[in-house]
Amino acid sequence: MLKVLLVDDEAPILNNLNRVLPWKEMGMEVAGMARSGMEALRIAEDEQPDLVLCDIRMPVMDGLTFIGKLREMGLTSEVLLLSGYQEFDYAREAIRLGVKEYICKPIHYEELGHKVREIGAQIRSRQFKDKLYNSIPLFQEAPASGEPSVRKTPEQLMSQAQQYIKEHLNMDIGIEEVANQIGISSSYFCLLFKNRFAMTFVEYVTLQRMEAAKFMLASSDKSIAVIGAGVGYQERRYFTKVFQKQVGVSPKAYREEAKRGG
Repeated sequence: MLKVLLVDDEAPILNNLNRVLPWKEMGMEVAGMARSGMEALRIAEDEQPDLVLCDIRMPVMDGLTFIGKLREMGLTSEVLLLSGYQEFDYAREAIRLGVKEYICKPIHYEELGHKVREIGAQIRSRQFKDKLYNSIPLFQEAPASGEPSVRKTPEQLMSQAQQYIKEHLNMDIGIEEVANQIGISSSYFCLLFKNRFAMTFVEYVTLQRMEAAKFMLASSDKSIAVIGAGVGYQERRYFTKVFQKQVGVSPKAYREEAKRGG
């Protein structure tokens, strides 16, 4: 069973999330419910949830601050944000923190259920791949003379790479740059990356850029050109071409569909 943490300062919504969704049927269990970020942190530390459903706007500690603390604790829980708060800066910060999905209030529970199932399948797939790629021997290069010898696991190395990519989606990044950043050779990086994500570096970066673009198209009124530049495409026409190829519709059509609640 995957563990789920529910976080919302509104008790009726929190109770509905717990009761309405068929958690057992989805292979999940609600490991905890919290009405504040501080309470959620305490539960997360004990339960190590696989998935967190969290409101953005909460007193004392808002949702994004909570997610930031969650990451500082080293937890890689997938996060699904629940809120009607659609400020662009919030969307950008959520993307940086690795938020998986964004559901606007009032909550459409059928839509939420579909998204939770999708995320659950992705978590299970990742967990299966982790078991495979963690069996790869640690044959990374010896450190240069005078440097301390600190061995990192493949999981730690790929987590570093994943975070670096998320923070530099608006830049022209390549394999050598990321490999150098985490201190391994390009060839070893490619081996670990392919086994961890089951796709090439370029495919992964493109996918992350499209997910970030979709998030911002749905949660902000910024222009398509600005959003394209924010995920690494300086020319709107090229951004539109890549987006349509990857998503199946143009950025404009995707935004219009999202506004309609589709």
